[in-house]
Amino acid sequence: MQHPVVLIGRMYHPDGESRLRAQVPLEILEQPTPEAIAGALRNASGAFVRYPNKLPSAALAAAAHLRVISTSGRGTDAIDVSAASARGIAVVNNPAFGTVPVAEHTLAAMLALAKNLLPFDRATHAGEGWPAQKRLRRSELRGKTLGIIGLGNIGEEVARICAAAFRMRVLAYDPYVPASKAQAVGAEHVADLERIWRESDFVSLHPELNDETRGMVGERELRAMQKHAFLINTARGPIVSAPALARALREGWIAGASLDTFETEPFGKASPLAGLENLILTPHIAGLTDEALRGMALSAAEQILQALRGERPPHLVNPEVWRQP
Repeated sequence: MQHPVVLIGRMYHPDGESRLRAQVPLEILEQPTPEAIAGALRNASGAFVRYPNKLPSAALAAAAHLRVISTSGRGTDAIDVSAASARGIAVVNNPAFGTVPVAEHTLAAMLALAKNLLPFDRATHAGEGWPAQKRLRRSELRGKTLGIIGLGNIGEEVARICAAAFRMRVLAYDPYVPASKAQAVGAEHVADLERIWRESDFVSLHPELNDETRGMVGERELRAMQKHAFLINTARGPIVSAPALARALREGWIAGASLDTFETEPFGKASPLAGLENLILTPHIAGLTDEALRGMALSAAEQILQALRGERPPHLVNPEVWRQP
């Protein structure tokens, strides 16, 4: 009897599910409670988990046949990777598909903030468009300073576009990449993070979430920014302190912000950030374009099938567990 692949939540695109279903038994958990997940994994050979569902160590305890777990996208925070590694289970992710859509989303946020598009939209719908221009600022991107924190694939793409297309001055902070990487995309590599807060008209966050970056944007950093500056976070929510940002926006430490990720997801009305007019919110969808959704689903399906065939998947998160059959 062939052990099934369990989908903890639907894949981003049905083509991924179709590819799996053509080759292995498929079990889809439409309501993935912790009990349902643990029960389904007891007989599973592979698993796919889509955030905000979680795959903690407790769910893996009785997974005697499980050989591979795939994320839905790049991030692995929904999986207890250490627990999977301890049991010899390969974990794969699906990177690179978010580079273009998240970079484009970042640019959309920058333009919306600079032009005050959302407040003007609301005012114009209410028949108050002309009076609104007296109180709502508009600015240009050209010649402004963009501070980027984290020069991975997405940060690099944002820097390249802003330097080339908008002729912005781009400062890039990432102590783990060489200065040549910033220079190659028209940015200045800075070693002093304080320069990002102090000099930037826009600060765009693109670092990994880890012990070093968790909570790295708090009251001190927000107070160091210019009053006309904007903060954009398309990385991970816990990088920014929600209470500190709410206070900064209410009290005018900065002009505005755009968030696609939050400390607690999904975002709720109880958040201190709820209802702020100088804040653009999107529900963690920056990387989820039609093209990216299909690409990630197919990548996840193919990597699961590769691992089950004994072929090394290309995006192993824990390569130390892989043993060639």
